[in-house]
Amino acid sequence: MLTSGQGCDGHTGGALMGGMGTLDAQQTRAGRARAMVAVGRARVSNAMLRLAACGVVALVAISAVGHAWPLLWFAGLIAVILADRAIFARVLAKAEAGEPPARTAPLVAWTAAQSLYGNFLGAVLWFSTYLPGETLAMMYVLGGLANAAATLRYSHALSIAGAGPTIAFMLGLPLVDYALSGANPTDLLQVVAGLLVLGFGIPLWRSLLASDAAQAQAEAAVLRERQTAAAAAAAKSDMIQRMNDELRTPMAALVGAAEHLRRAAASPQARAHIATIVQAGEVLQLVLGDFSDLDRLENGQLRIETKPADPRDIARSVVAAFRPAAQDKHLELFLDVAAHVPAQVEIDALRVRQVLFNLLANAVRYTTHGGVRIGLSAEPSEIEGRTVLTFVVADTGAGMSRSQLAMIFGRGRVCGEGEGPGLGLSISLRLAKLMGGQLQARSELGEGSAFSFSLETPVVAAARAPRTAA
Repeated sequence: MLTSGQGCDGHTGGALMGGMGTLDAQQTRAGRARAMVAVGRARVSNAMLRLAACGVVALVAISAVGHAWPLLWFAGLIAVILADRAIFARVLAKAEAGEPPARTAPLVAWTAAQSLYGNFLGAVLWFSTYLPGETLAMMYVLGGLANAAATLRYSHALSIAGAGPTIAFMLGLPLVDYALSGANPTDLLQVVAGLLVLGFGIPLWRSLLASDAAQAQAEAAVLRERQTAAAAAAAKSDMIQRMNDELRTPMAALVGAAEHLRRAAASPQARAHIATIVQAGEVLQLVLGDFSDLDRLENGQLRIETKPADPRDIARSVVAAFRPAAQDKHLELFLDVAAHVPAQVEIDALRVRQVLFNLLANAVRYTTHGGVRIGLSAEPSEIEGRTVLTFVVADTGAGMSRSQLAMIFGRGRVCGEGEGPGLGLSISLRLAKLMGGQLQARSELGEGSAFSFSLETPVVAAARAPRTAA
């Protein structure tokens, strides 16, 4: 009925949780908390609506019975509903904090008491001298029954507490009236009508229970999938970290030894071959770093650390690292630096170098003839004291189609061998975004590609202490 309210208890929520199988304690507690959150929100949100609806019923009852008893009943109901709102506001707060009530017997008793008090008005209407009083009473009781069945279905105990007294009034009022007045037996048709309502309503109520159980099963499955995904992500991160720890040290030693050999080599040819080994080792170190950075990017753990640096030195160092590989493929490698590029800007030199390294690695890898040109320019920003740096890596390779560009930039897809740039470009896209910059590309099949990396950064006159930005 309108005053019986809505509710759910934690330990009797078998109707809601029946089809979920065996769950661990954490999942069961989470399910109870979700149920009590739904109950608390419903009670708190519809308290004023129930109060207004019952006020209208009380006004109608005053005109029907001809005295002020319904007004007194409504005055008591105001206190009941306001108390109910306060009680379930507290239940809601605890449930949202993951602490649903351990004992729900008081809630069950409270729901039953509300239902009995609310249905008392139905008895007043039934035994009034007003001719349509019985009809009004039955409409009121049936409305309360529908409300209780729909809103208390999450708990068998609360369903019984709310709907039980209502059903008792629905079937008992005609029987009591017949017993007291000895009227025509046809007056018992009200009982038959009530039984028909129950006969048709119970299957509907059970279908609502089945729907709730299916939803609970789906929520439990989603929770298990999230836990599995989190465990898999943790295992992957651990594996990547172990791989980096195991390979980074010997790789650094290999590159260092090759550098020493290159300086000690007697012939230019030997120095060139050793330089190739050094460059290959640096590329392998970059790949290892890319794997680690990709994992940190996905977990939101990578941070940008800015400090004063010379963007021209960054570009020169990246070009120098790839010059041996370009010479081996008989490619021209050019660096064009505009005259107005600032000598000192505040950037994360390591991450900018990483983006350029990946772009140049792709350009050299997929270019078989011609050359690769790296350009560095700067334009004044709209904000005073800042500049927009633009690095451009253009090649004369095979180029990419619009569909390949769409897959890379439109969907952030990492392509494999033969399908375009792979892991390095994917990381460069994310790093550029993390630094507040943009990575764009222009390409046509058979006409090469041009990747541009733009970054707005403060211009500084002297080095400052490093700072960390998210």
